[in-house]
Amino acid sequence: MKSLVTFVLMLVSMGALDLTGDLLLRVVFKALTSILFVLTGLFAIGERKSGSGYARLILTGLVFGFAGDVLLELANLKGDLYFVIGLVTFALGHVFYLIAFFRKSRFQWFNLIPTCIVIPAVLIAIPVTGAFDFTPPALFYAVIAYGVILTFMVGKSFSFTTYKDNPAFVRLTVTGAILFAVSDIILLFILFFRPVLVLPREDTVKQVLTVCNLLTYYLGQGLIALSLRKEP
Repeated sequence: MKSLVTFVLMLVSMGALDLTGDLLLRVVFKALTSILFVLTGLFAIGERKSGSGYARLILTGLVFGFAGDVLLELANLKGDLYFVIGLVTFALGHVFYLIAFFRKSRFQWFNLIPTCIVIPAVLIAIPVTGAFDFTPPALFYAVIAYGVILTFMVGKSFSFTTYKDNPAFVRLTVTGAILFAVSDIILLFILFFRPVLVLPREDTVKQVLTVCNLLTYYLGQGLIALSLRKEP
C-alpha cells in the first residue's frame, strides 16, 4: 500500500514541479519528485518481501535516475558539464535495468528491434533536417550512445512477455520502459530542436511538450518501481 501512496504523491509533486518557474525551486521539486519513485520501489520490495538480486538492481537503477534528474536540472544553472554527467548517470541507470532484465531472461534477437529502428532513424533525421542544435557537437555522440543503451533496455523488457502467469509484472515493466523511452524522445526535441529552443517558456507548444515529457518520464519510472510488487 505504501508504494501506491508514494506513486500518487510522485504525480502530485510532478504537478508542482511543472508549475514552478524559479530554477532553484525546480531543482528542489525535481529532487523531491524523483526521490518518491525511489521510495515507491523501496516500499514495493518491502511489500513483496522478495529482496531478490533483480529487485536490488532495479532499485539501484531508480537511484541513478534520481541522481540524473537532479544533475540535469542543475545543468540549467551550471551549464553543459552537469548535462553530460547527468546523461552518463542516466545511462548507468539503464545499465542496471539491463543487468536486472538479463537476470530474468536470456538475450533474444528481437531485443534489438527498437535499437535497429530508432538509432538509424535519428542518425538520418538529424543531419538531413538540419533542425537540431548540438552545442558542443560532442553532445550529439553522447546522445546517440545514450540512445543505444535506452532502446536496448526497452527491447530487453519485451522478453518478459514469456511470463504468462504474471501479466501484471509484464505490463508494468514493459509499459514503464516504453514510457521512459517516449519521455526521452520528447526531451530530445525540447533540448535540441531549434524551432522549440527559440520558443519562450510560456509558449503553449513548449509547455505541452514539457508536461508530456514529465508525465511519461515519471509514469515510466513509477511503473518500473511498482512492478517490483509483482516480481515473479
